[in-house]
Amino acid sequence: MCEGVLVRTSRQRLLLSTLAAAAVLLTGTACATSATDAAIVGDVSIAEQTIFDRTSQVSGQIEQQGQQSLTVEQLAYLNRAQTTEAIRSALLAQAAQDRGVVVTDAQVNAAMVNPTSAATGSRPDPQVYRDQLLLEGLLSASTGQDLSFTDRQVTIDGFLVSTQADATAMKDLLQSVPVGEALPAAGSSATPLPERTVDLLTEPASAWTDVLAARPGGTVILTGSNGYYVVRVVDRSEAPTTVAAAKILATQDLDSLRAFASVALLQQYAAQVGVTVNPRMGVWDPVSLQVVPADSSS
Repeated sequence: MCEGVLVRTSRQRLLLSTLAAAAVLLTGTACATSATDAAIVGDVSIAEQTIFDRTSQVSGQIEQQGQQSLTVEQLAYLNRAQTTEAIRSALLAQAAQDRGVVVTDAQVNAAMVNPTSAATGSRPDPQVYRDQLLLEGLLSASTGQDLSFTDRQVTIDGFLVSTQADATAMKDLLQSVPVGEALPAAGSSATPLPERTVDLLTEPASAWTDVLAARPGGTVILTGSNGYYVVRVVDRSEAPTTVAAAKILATQDLDSLRAFASVALLQQYAAQVGVTVNPRMGVWDPVSLQVVPADSSS
């Protein structure tokens, strides 16, 4: 019985990995420097298969929770998210080496065993703990300093709808509205979202990835606990800013700390060493340090 379960699980992972690769073929438009690279960070290459395997693991966990099978678009999103994490890990490792920040296997193991550790994150993955400890080490080494980076502000509005089909229809409607015009009239089932501004300082989490990367007039669908948010980007601007390393270290939400610290610490470093992304995965956004859809980034 157990052997059958193991075989079935292995086949499911193989299928999901194949689907992740298919998502790249269906959504991609061009070839990369190397057909087997998802990205290159400095002189470090990140294999496509590594990304596909990570995506299959995450998607398998989602489906085991009783959720529906993922669409090609959702698998492509996971591929981008996993590529982003792999790029940031490579940047962290290189930055830490340059700054003399060392994290040992013993420290990673201790952090994973101790649930109250500052390195505890949302996923029980050794690499997540290692990256967290490297971030904290780099921030500690920068204590008393202001970190300089480029912030991006995005003004948004849109609608909240109840179903995915409604969200797709609303996205098509919003995309038909010229940039700068007011929200169109919508049915009673759609709730208008008041105009607001988000930026890397206040909304660094991955949920805002595509929003922060979208151009004015672009629309993004975000899944919420109470429905689907169809977000339209009204305006986007960028400006240099600084933030104290100690302020980031004091952040209580660890997911936000990781995202915020990565941008503040690694934005300029990424520009120096160079990041190249396989166009079939997406394009590299050098401000938010994310892999985003090719039609989102300017």
